[in-house]
Amino acid sequence: MVKILYTLARATFIATCLPLAAQEQSTSVALQAASNNEQKPVFERDEQLLKLKKEALANNSQIQAAYNNWQSEILQVDTAGDLPDPFVSFTHYFEEVETRTGPQKQAVSLIQKLPWFGRLDLQYSAQSKKARAAQAELQAKTLKVIKELEQLYYDFYYLQEALRIAKDNKRLLLSFEPIARNIIKTGKSSKDLIKLQVELGRIEDRIAHLKLRFTPLKSRINELLNLDPGTAINFTAKPAIVSSLKSKDQLLHDIYTNNPQLKSFEFKLRAAADKIRLAQKDHYPDFSVGVKYIRTSGGDTTHPDDGKDPIMLTVGLTLPLNQKRYNALEKSAVSSRENLKNSRVGKQRELERQLTTTLFELQDSERSYRLYTDTLLPKNAQSLQITLQAYRNGKSSFLELIDIQRQQLDFEHMQKKAETRIYKQYATLKELAANENIYGDKQ
Repeated sequence: MVKILYTLARATFIATCLPLAAQEQSTSVALQAASNNEQKPVFERDEQLLKLKKEALANNSQIQAAYNNWQSEILQVDTAGDLPDPFVSFTHYFEEVETRTGPQKQAVSLIQKLPWFGRLDLQYSAQSKKARAAQAELQAKTLKVIKELEQLYYDFYYLQEALRIAKDNKRLLLSFEPIARNIIKTGKSSKDLIKLQVELGRIEDRIAHLKLRFTPLKSRINELLNLDPGTAINFTAKPAIVSSLKSKDQLLHDIYTNNPQLKSFEFKLRAAADKIRLAQKDHYPDFSVGVKYIRTSGGDTTHPDDGKDPIMLTVGLTLPLNQKRYNALEKSAVSSRENLKNSRVGKQRELERQLTTTLFELQDSERSYRLYTDTLLPKNAQSLQITLQAYRNGKSSFLELIDIQRQQLDFEHMQKKAETRIYKQYATLKELAANENIYGDKQ
Protein backbone atom coordinates (compact mmCIF):
# COMPACT_ATOMS: atom_id res chain seq x y z
CA MET A 1 0.00 0.00 0.00
CA VAL A 2 2.83 2.37 0.87
CA LYS A 3 4.48 1.73 -2.50
CA ILE A 4 1.20 2.44 -4.27
CA LEU A 5 0.77 5.73 -2.39
CA TYR A 6 4.35 6.74 -3.15
CA THR A 7 3.86 6.01 -6.87
CA LEU A 8 0.62 7.99 -6.93
CA ALA A 9 2.30 10.87 -5.10
CA ARG A 10 5.15 11.02 -7.60
CA ALA A 11 2.73 10.93 -10.51
CA THR A 12 0.63 13.69 -8.95
CA PHE A 13 3.72 15.88 -8.45
CA ILE A 14 4.62 15.54 -12.11
CA ALA A 15 1.02 16.19 -13.16
CA THR A 16 0.56 19.28 -10.98
CA CYS A 17 3.98 20.95 -11.03
CA LEU A 18 5.68 20.23 -14.33
CA PRO A 19 2.82 21.67 -16.42
CA LEU A 20 3.61 25.04 -14.84
CA ALA A 21 6.67 25.05 -17.07
CA ALA A 22 5.32 23.03 -19.98
CA GLN A 23 2.25 25.20 -20.51
CA GLU A 24 4.55 28.14 -21.18
CA GLN A 25 5.05 26.73 -24.67
CA SER A 26 1.43 27.31 -25.62
CA THR A 27 0.61 30.46 -23.65
CA SER A 28 3.64 32.75 -24.08
CA VAL A 29 3.18 35.52 -26.64
CA ALA A 30 5.11 38.46 -28.06
CA LEU A 31 4.43 42.04 -29.02
CA GLN A 32 4.42 42.67 -32.76
CA ALA A 33 3.88 45.99 -34.47
CA ALA A 34 0.76 46.16 -36.58
CA SER A 35 -1.19 48.76 -38.47
CA ASN A 36 -2.15 51.96 -36.65
CA ASN A 37 0.70 51.31 -34.18
CA GLU A 38 -1.44 48.78 -32.25
CA GLN A 39 0.16 45.83 -30.43
CA LYS A 40 -1.26 42.42 -31.36
CA PRO A 41 -0.44 39.17 -29.52
CA VAL A 42 1.49 36.61 -31.51
CA PHE A 43 1.82 33.23 -29.81
CA GLU A 44 5.34 31.79 -29.70
CA ARG A 45 7.52 29.53 -27.54
CA ASP A 46 9.88 31.02 -24.99
CA GLU A 47 12.36 28.15 -24.94
CA GLN A 48 14.92 29.83 -22.68
CA LEU A 49 12.45 30.58 -19.89
CA LEU A 50 10.93 27.11 -20.22
CA LYS A 51 14.37 25.56 -19.79
CA LEU A 52 15.04 27.61 -16.66
CA LYS A 53 11.69 26.57 -15.19
CA LYS A 54 12.40 22.89 -15.78
CA GLU A 55 15.81 23.23 -14.11
CA ALA A 56 14.20 24.94 -11.11
CA LEU A 57 11.52 22.24 -10.79
CA ALA A 58 14.17 19.54 -10.89
CA ASN A 59 16.80 21.13 -8.63
CA ASN A 60 15.41 23.90 -6.43
CA SER A 61 16.08 23.06 -2.78
CA GLN A 62 12.89 24.72 -1.49
CA ILE A 63 10.75 22.69 -3.88
CA GLN A 64 12.61 19.51 -2.95
CA ALA A 65 12.11 20.22 0.77
CA ALA A 66 8.37 20.76 0.24
CA TYR A 67 8.21 17.60 -1.87
CA ASN A 68 9.96 15.54 0.83
CA ASN A 69 7.58 16.92 3.45
CA TRP A 70 4.67 15.83 1.26
CA GLN A 71 6.18 12.35 0.90
CA SER A 72 6.61 12.15 4.66
CA GLU A 73 2.93 12.92 5.20
CA ILE A 74 1.84 10.44 2.51
CA LEU A 75 3.88 7.60 3.97
CA GLN A 76 2.14 8.12 7.31
CA VAL A 77 -1.31 7.74 5.76
CA ASP A 78 -1.08 3.97 5.33
CA THR A 79 -0.36 3.38 9.02
CA ALA A 80 -2.59 6.09 10.51
CA GLY A 81 -5.59 3.76 10.79
CA ASP A 82 -3.68 0.72 12.09
CA LEU A 83 -4.29 -0.86 15.47
CA PRO A 84 -1.69 -0.10 18.13
CA ASP A 85 0.98 -2.74 18.67
CA PRO A 86 -0.07 -5.63 20.88
CA PHE A 87 1.44 -5.95 24.35
CA VAL A 88 3.24 -9.14 25.36
CA SER A 89 4.36 -9.93 28.89
CA PHE A 90 6.23 -12.85 30.45
CA THR A 91 6.00 -13.80 34.10
CA HIS A 92 8.30 -16.19 35.98
CA TYR A 93 7.18 -17.35 39.41
CA PHE A 94 10.17 -17.48 41.75
CA GLU A 95 7.81 -18.97 44.29
CA GLU A 96 5.61 -21.38 42.41
CA VAL A 97 1.88 -21.03 42.85
CA GLU A 98 0.46 -24.33 44.02
CA THR A 99 -2.81 -25.35 42.39
CA ARG A 100 -4.80 -28.57 42.36
CA THR A 101 -3.32 -29.42 38.95
CA GLY A 102 0.25 -28.65 39.92
CA PRO A 103 2.62 -25.74 40.60
CA GLN A 104 2.54 -22.82 38.13
CA LYS A 105 6.02 -21.88 36.86
CA GLN A 106 5.69 -19.24 34.06
CA ALA A 107 2.97 -17.20 32.38
CA VAL A 108 2.77 -15.45 28.99
CA SER A 109 0.16 -12.76 28.21
CA LEU A 110 -0.78 -11.18 24.86
CA ILE A 111 -3.03 -8.09 24.95
CA GLN A 112 -4.39 -6.06 22.02
CA LYS A 113 -5.82 -2.58 22.60
CA LEU A 114 -8.96 -1.75 20.58
CA PRO A 115 -9.73 2.00 20.30
CA TRP A 116 -13.32 3.19 20.53
CA PHE A 117 -15.48 2.70 17.45
CA GLY A 118 -14.53 5.02 14.56
CA ARG A 119 -11.32 6.33 16.10
CA LEU A 120 -9.02 4.55 13.66
CA ASP A 121 -11.06 5.72 10.65
CA LEU A 122 -10.85 9.31 11.89
CA GLN A 123 -7.08 9.04 12.38
CA TYR A 124 -6.73 7.77 8.81
CA SER A 125 -8.99 10.53 7.47
CA ALA A 126 -7.16 13.29 9.35
CA GLN A 127 -3.74 12.10 8.14
CA SER A 128 -5.00 11.83 4.55
CA LYS A 129 -6.12 15.46 4.68
CA LYS A 130 -2.78 16.51 6.19
CA ALA A 131 -1.08 14.86 3.20
CA ARG A 132 -3.37 16.75 0.80
CA ALA A 133 -2.54 20.00 2.60
CA ALA A 134 1.18 19.22 2.24
CA GLN A 135 0.61 18.63 -1.48
CA ALA A 136 -1.05 22.05 -1.79
CA GLU A 137 1.88 23.63 0.07
CA LEU A 138 4.25 21.97 -2.40
CA GLN A 139 2.33 23.53 -5.28
CA ALA A 140 2.33 26.92 -3.53
CA LYS A 141 6.09 26.75 -3.04
CA THR A 142 6.54 25.70 -6.68
CA LEU A 143 4.45 28.62 -7.91
CA LYS A 144 6.39 31.05 -5.73
CA VAL A 145 9.76 29.82 -7.01
CA ILE A 146 8.56 29.90 -10.63
CA LYS A 147 7.22 33.43 -10.21
CA GLU A 148 10.50 34.68 -8.72
CA LEU A 149 12.47 32.95 -11.48
CA GLU A 150 10.27 34.57 -14.14
CA GLN A 151 10.68 38.00 -12.57
CA LEU A 152 14.46 37.57 -12.40
CA TYR A 153 14.38 36.53 -16.05
CA TYR A 154 12.54 39.76 -16.87
CA ASP A 155 15.01 41.79 -14.79
CA PHE A 156 17.72 40.10 -16.85
CA TYR A 157 15.88 41.18 -19.99
CA TYR A 158 15.69 44.78 -18.75
CA LEU A 159 19.43 44.90 -18.07
CA GLN A 160 20.14 43.47 -21.53
CA GLU A 161 17.95 46.10 -23.15
CA ALA A 162 19.24 48.94 -20.97
CA LEU A 163 22.81 47.96 -21.88
CA ARG A 164 21.91 47.83 -25.57
CA ILE A 165 20.24 51.25 -25.38
CA ALA A 166 23.24 52.75 -23.60
CA LYS A 167 25.64 51.37 -26.22
CA ASP A 168 23.41 52.65 -29.03
CA ASN A 169 23.43 56.09 -27.44
CA LYS A 170 27.19 55.94 -27.11
CA ARG A 171 27.46 55.27 -30.85
CA LEU A 172 25.07 58.14 -31.49
CA LEU A 173 27.21 60.50 -29.41
CA LEU A 174 30.34 59.34 -31.20
CA SER A 175 28.64 60.24 -34.49
CA PHE A 176 28.34 63.84 -33.19
CA GLU A 177 32.10 64.14 -32.74
CA PRO A 178 33.02 64.78 -36.42
CA ILE A 179 30.31 67.45 -36.56
CA ALA A 180 31.70 69.16 -33.46
CA ARG A 181 35.27 69.05 -34.85
CA ASN A 182 34.17 70.54 -38.16
CA ILE A 183 32.51 73.42 -36.29
CA ILE A 184 35.76 74.00 -34.37
CA LYS A 185 37.55 74.31 -37.70
CA THR A 186 35.28 77.18 -38.59
CA GLY A 187 36.82 79.12 -35.73
CA LYS A 188 34.25 78.47 -33.02
CA SER A 189 35.02 77.44 -29.44
CA SER A 190 35.87 73.83 -28.54
CA LYS A 191 33.32 73.84 -25.69
CA ASP A 192 30.92 71.66 -27.71
CA LEU A 193 33.58 68.98 -28.07
CA ILE A 194 34.28 69.11 -24.33
CA LYS A 195 30.56 68.77 -23.54
CA LEU A 196 30.42 65.78 -25.88
CA GLN A 197 33.33 64.10 -24.10
CA VAL A 198 31.68 64.70 -20.72
CA GLU A 199 28.45 63.15 -21.99
CA LEU A 200 30.42 60.18 -23.32
CA GLY A 201 31.91 59.77 -19.84
CA ARG A 202 28.40 59.66 -18.34
CA ILE A 203 27.33 56.99 -20.83
CA GLU A 204 30.46 54.93 -20.09
CA ASP A 205 29.65 55.09 -16.39
CA ARG A 206 26.09 53.92 -17.02
CA ILE A 207 27.34 51.02 -19.15
CA ALA A 208 29.77 49.94 -16.42
CA HIS A 209 27.02 50.18 -13.80
CA LEU A 210 24.62 48.06 -15.85
CA LYS A 211 27.27 45.37 -16.37
CA LEU A 212 27.87 45.18 -12.62
CA ARG A 213 24.15 44.74 -11.93
CA PHE A 214 24.22 41.37 -13.71
CA THR A 215 26.32 39.88 -10.88
CA PRO A 216 23.74 39.79 -8.03
CA LEU A 217 21.02 38.87 -10.53
CA LYS A 218 22.94 35.84 -11.77
CA SER A 219 23.75 34.88 -8.19
CA ARG A 220 20.05 34.76 -7.25
CA ILE A 221 19.22 32.74 -10.39
CA ASN A 222 21.96 30.28 -9.43
CA GLU A 223 20.42 30.02 -5.96
CA LEU A 224 16.98 29.21 -7.37
CA LEU A 225 18.48 26.61 -9.73
CA ASN A 226 20.55 25.18 -6.85
CA LEU A 227 23.82 25.83 -8.68
CA ASP A 228 27.18 26.87 -7.25
CA PRO A 229 27.46 30.67 -6.77
CA GLY A 230 30.21 30.96 -9.38
CA THR A 231 28.38 29.02 -12.10
CA ALA A 232 28.34 31.03 -15.31
CA ILE A 233 24.90 31.94 -16.63
CA ASN A 234 24.74 33.21 -20.16
CA PHE A 235 21.53 33.49 -22.11
CA THR A 236 19.58 36.02 -24.11
CA ALA A 237 16.23 36.78 -22.51
CA LYS A 238 13.41 37.06 -25.04
CA PRO A 239 10.24 37.46 -22.98
CA ALA A 240 6.77 37.50 -24.44
CA ILE A 241 3.62 39.41 -23.60
CA VAL A 242 -0.03 39.61 -24.55
CA SER A 243 -2.34 42.54 -24.95
CA SER A 244 -5.39 40.63 -23.68
CA LEU A 245 -6.11 39.29 -20.20
CA LYS A 246 -8.93 37.52 -18.42
CA SER A 247 -11.41 39.72 -16.61
CA LYS A 248 -10.99 40.39 -12.89
CA ASP A 249 -14.00 38.17 -12.13
CA GLN A 250 -12.44 35.30 -14.09
CA LEU A 251 -9.13 35.74 -12.30
CA LEU A 252 -10.93 35.82 -8.93
CA HIS A 253 -12.68 32.58 -9.88
CA ASP A 254 -9.29 31.04 -10.70
CA ILE A 255 -7.94 32.17 -7.32
CA TYR A 256 -10.90 30.73 -5.40
CA THR A 257 -10.73 27.49 -7.39
CA ASN A 258 -7.02 26.89 -7.94
CA ASN A 259 -4.91 28.83 -5.45
CA PRO A 260 -2.96 26.20 -3.45
CA GLN A 261 -2.73 28.35 -0.34
CA LEU A 262 -6.54 28.37 -0.09
CA LYS A 263 -6.61 24.64 -0.89
CA SER A 264 -4.14 23.98 1.91
CA PHE A 265 -6.40 25.78 4.38
CA GLU A 266 -9.40 23.76 3.15
CA PHE A 267 -7.65 20.45 3.81
CA LYS A 268 -6.33 21.67 7.16
CA LEU A 269 -9.86 22.67 8.15
CA ARG A 270 -11.17 19.22 7.24
CA ALA A 271 -8.36 17.60 9.22
CA ALA A 272 -9.20 19.89 12.15
CA ALA A 273 -12.84 18.74 12.00
CA ASP A 274 -11.64 15.13 12.22
CA LYS A 275 -9.48 16.04 15.21
CA ILE A 276 -12.52 17.53 16.97
CA ARG A 277 -14.40 14.25 16.47
CA LEU A 278 -11.34 12.38 17.72
CA ALA A 279 -11.27 14.58 20.85
CA GLN A 280 -14.96 13.83 21.39
CA LYS A 281 -14.21 10.10 21.34
CA ASP A 282 -11.75 10.58 24.21
CA HIS A 283 -14.82 10.72 26.45
CA TYR A 284 -15.43 7.03 25.70
CA PRO A 285 -13.36 4.04 26.86
CA ASP A 286 -10.94 2.01 24.79
CA PHE A 287 -11.16 -1.76 24.94
CA SER A 288 -8.54 -4.45 25.22
CA VAL A 289 -8.67 -8.20 24.65
CA GLY A 290 -5.99 -10.71 25.42
CA VAL A 291 -5.05 -14.27 26.17
CA LYS A 292 -2.92 -15.65 28.98
CA TYR A 293 -1.08 -18.95 29.00
CA ILE A 294 0.31 -20.44 32.24
CA ARG A 295 2.87 -23.24 32.24
CA THR A 296 2.08 -25.74 34.98
CA SER A 297 4.42 -28.49 36.17
CA GLY A 298 2.92 -32.01 36.34
CA GLY A 299 3.59 -35.22 38.30
CA ASP A 300 3.01 -33.77 41.73
CA THR A 301 -0.72 -34.61 42.10
CA THR A 302 -3.14 -37.46 41.40
CA HIS A 303 -5.69 -35.12 39.75
CA PRO A 304 -6.86 -36.17 36.27
CA ASP A 305 -5.79 -32.74 34.90
CA ASP A 306 -2.39 -32.94 36.56
CA GLY A 307 0.12 -30.68 34.73
CA LYS A 308 -2.50 -29.23 32.36
CA ASP A 309 -1.57 -25.68 31.25
CA PRO A 310 -4.49 -23.25 31.59
CA ILE A 311 -5.35 -20.70 28.85
CA MET A 312 -7.43 -17.63 29.81
CA LEU A 313 -9.25 -14.91 27.84
CA THR A 314 -8.90 -11.34 29.12
CA VAL A 315 -11.24 -8.43 28.32
CA GLY A 316 -10.70 -4.90 29.68
CA LEU A 317 -11.49 -1.26 29.11
CA THR A 318 -10.10 2.09 30.13
CA LEU A 319 -11.97 4.34 32.51
CA PRO A 320 -12.10 7.93 31.15
CA LEU A 321 -12.56 9.47 34.55
CA ASN A 322 -10.78 12.76 33.86
CA GLN A 323 -13.61 14.31 31.84
CA LYS A 324 -12.34 17.81 32.63
CA ARG A 325 -9.13 17.05 30.74
CA TYR A 326 -11.03 15.62 27.77
CA ASN A 327 -13.33 18.65 27.66
CA ALA A 328 -10.28 20.91 27.56
CA LEU A 329 -8.76 18.88 24.70
CA GLU A 330 -12.01 19.13 22.75
CA LYS A 331 -12.20 22.89 23.28
CA SER A 332 -8.56 23.19 22.17
CA ALA A 333 -9.36 21.32 18.94
CA VAL A 334 -12.35 23.60 18.31
CA SER A 335 -10.17 26.69 18.89
CA SER A 336 -7.57 25.39 16.44
CA ARG A 337 -10.26 24.98 13.79
CA GLU A 338 -11.57 28.51 14.41
CA ASN A 339 -8.02 29.84 14.10
CA LEU A 340 -7.68 28.09 10.74
CA LYS A 341 -11.03 29.52 9.60
CA ASN A 342 -9.95 33.06 10.43
CA SER A 343 -6.54 32.50 8.81
CA ARG A 344 -8.20 31.23 5.65
CA VAL A 345 -10.46 34.29 5.45
CA GLY A 346 -7.43 36.52 5.99
CA LYS A 347 -5.48 34.74 3.25
CA GLN A 348 -8.43 35.05 0.86
CA ARG A 349 -8.70 38.79 1.52
CA GLU A 350 -4.93 39.11 1.05
CA LEU A 351 -5.10 37.36 -2.32
CA GLU A 352 -8.02 39.56 -3.39
CA ARG A 353 -6.04 42.65 -2.42
CA GLN A 354 -2.96 41.38 -4.28
CA LEU A 355 -5.06 40.81 -7.39
CA THR A 356 -6.54 44.31 -7.23
CA THR A 357 -3.12 45.88 -6.66
CA THR A 358 -1.47 43.87 -9.44
CA LEU A 359 -4.21 44.69 -11.95
CA PHE A 360 -3.90 48.39 -11.08
CA GLU A 361 -0.12 48.28 -11.48
CA LEU A 362 -0.51 46.35 -14.74
CA GLN A 363 -2.95 48.92 -16.09
CA ASP A 364 -0.63 51.76 -15.10
CA SER A 365 2.40 50.01 -16.64
CA GLU A 366 0.53 49.38 -19.89
CA ARG A 367 -0.57 53.03 -20.00
CA SER A 368 3.02 54.14 -19.46
CA TYR A 369 4.33 51.71 -22.08
CA ARG A 370 1.86 52.93 -24.70
CA LEU A 371 2.68 56.55 -23.89
CA TYR A 372 6.41 56.07 -24.49
CA THR A 373 5.97 53.70 -27.44
CA ASP A 374 3.28 55.56 -29.36
CA THR A 375 3.92 59.21 -28.45
CA LEU A 376 7.02 60.30 -26.56
CA LEU A 377 9.69 58.20 -28.25
CA PRO A 378 8.60 58.86 -31.87
CA LYS A 379 8.19 62.59 -31.25
CA ASN A 380 11.49 62.89 -29.39
CA ALA A 381 13.30 60.95 -32.12
CA GLN A 382 11.84 63.34 -34.67
CA SER A 383 12.91 66.30 -32.55
CA LEU A 384 16.41 64.82 -32.28
CA GLN A 385 16.76 64.57 -36.05
CA ILE A 386 15.53 68.14 -36.55
CA THR A 387 17.87 69.51 -33.86
CA LEU A 388 20.83 67.57 -35.28
CA GLN A 389 20.23 69.05 -38.73
CA ALA A 390 19.85 72.52 -37.23
CA TYR A 391 23.12 72.07 -35.32
CA ARG A 392 24.91 71.10 -38.53
CA ASN A 393 23.61 74.32 -40.06
CA GLY A 394 24.63 76.37 -37.04
CA LYS A 395 21.03 77.17 -36.09
CA SER A 396 20.93 75.18 -32.84
CA SER A 397 23.25 74.90 -29.85
CA PHE A 398 25.10 71.74 -28.95
CA LEU A 399 23.64 71.89 -25.44
CA GLU A 400 20.15 71.65 -26.89
CA LEU A 401 21.21 68.66 -28.98
CA ILE A 402 22.69 66.90 -25.95
CA ASP A 403 19.57 67.58 -23.87
CA ILE A 404 17.32 65.98 -26.49
CA GLN A 405 19.69 63.03 -26.87
CA ARG A 406 19.73 62.55 -23.09
CA GLN A 407 15.95 62.75 -23.03
CA GLN A 408 15.78 60.10 -25.75
CA LEU A 409 17.96 57.82 -23.63
CA ASP A 410 15.75 58.36 -20.58
CA PHE A 411 12.58 57.71 -22.58
CA GLU A 412 13.95 54.46 -23.96
CA HIS A 413 14.89 53.31 -20.46
CA MET A 414 11.46 54.24 -19.11
CA GLN A 415 9.80 52.33 -21.92
CA LYS A 416 11.80 49.19 -21.10
CA LYS A 417 11.07 49.59 -17.40
CA ALA A 418 7.35 49.76 -18.11
CA GLU A 419 7.59 46.74 -20.39
CA THR A 420 9.50 44.79 -17.73
CA ARG A 421 6.91 45.69 -15.08
CA ILE A 422 4.19 44.28 -17.36
CA TYR A 423 6.06 40.98 -17.66
CA LYS A 424 6.57 40.79 -13.88
CA GLN A 425 2.93 41.60 -13.14
CA TYR A 426 1.83 38.82 -15.48
CA ALA A 427 4.09 36.46 -13.51
CA THR A 428 2.40 37.58 -10.28
CA LEU A 429 -1.05 36.96 -11.77
CA LYS A 430 -0.01 33.44 -12.79
CA GLU A 431 1.03 32.70 -9.22
CA LEU A 432 -2.18 34.13 -7.75
CA ALA A 433 -4.43 32.23 -10.15
CA ALA A 434 -2.24 29.10 -10.03
CA ASN A 435 -2.72 28.96 -13.76
CA GLU A 436 -0.45 29.67 -16.71
CA ASN A 437 -3.50 30.49 -18.84
CA ILE A 438 -4.44 33.93 -17.52
CA TYR A 439 -4.91 35.31 -21.03
CA GLY A 440 -8.12 36.35 -22.69
CA ASP A 441 -9.14 35.70 -26.27
CA LYS A 442 -6.62 36.60 -28.96
CA GLN A 443 -7.41 39.89 -30.60
